[in-house]
Amino acid sequence: MSISTGAQLQRGVIVEFDFAVLPGHRLLLDVCGSRFAQEGVTLDASRMVRLMVGKSFSAGLNALCNRQQKTVDVPAVVADCQEKFAAALKDNMTAVPPGFMAFVQALLAKGIKVVLISRLDAETLKALFPDQDKLVAQHEAANSFGFCSWDDWRRAARKNDLHERLCVAVAGCGCSVKGALAAGMGVFVKTNPLTEYQDVGGSDCVVETFSAGLVDDVVRILRA
Repeated sequence: MSISTGAQLQRGVIVEFDFAVLPGHRLLLDVCGSRFAQEGVTLDASRMVRLMVGKSFSAGLNALCNRQQKTVDVPAVVADCQEKFAAALKDNMTAVPPGFMAFVQALLAKGIKVVLISRLDAETLKALFPDQDKLVAQHEAANSFGFCSWDDWRRAARKNDLHERLCVAVAGCGCSVKGALAAGMGVFVKTNPLTEYQDVGGSDCVVETFSAGLVDDVVRILRA
């Protein structure tokens, strides 16, 4: 199916699962703080905000090391953190709120394709919603630190026969909101205490709690 044909037939919701549904920012801070400490590098919430947010993982770690005058094997440390982060996400699958499950089921009942993008393996994600052919679980080890760039959103859409302008992104922070807007998507955002300082201007809906009722807002945006 071509992109143009698929876009005429399908509308979708793409979810930044690790950060909008799971407590990914807290887990990422904990994992990286522990791993960086092994290299003599200190990471806390304040340093994460000032030196790593909005950058690629590698660029953020380089900035952090430069500030603290430390030299580390950046690619190796990043790869190790990504692996440990995925394991932490898997350990926290029980944190998926029932309201999110209801939200996804309501979307699928409307015939809206749902794409969950995550550092988790696809089998783990699909197990949440067995026998749902309109749901796609996409493993994505993004290079960005704690957010989805415009290219991440666009790639997730195009890999699943969707056009980004016929999609709603469910973002987990302001940086992801900006990426989704740049890709031309409608945007829901579910923030948390670690990212509430980020600008979410331009988003269509700030989600306090996931619920099946949010599907009405999705349908309204997709029909606009």
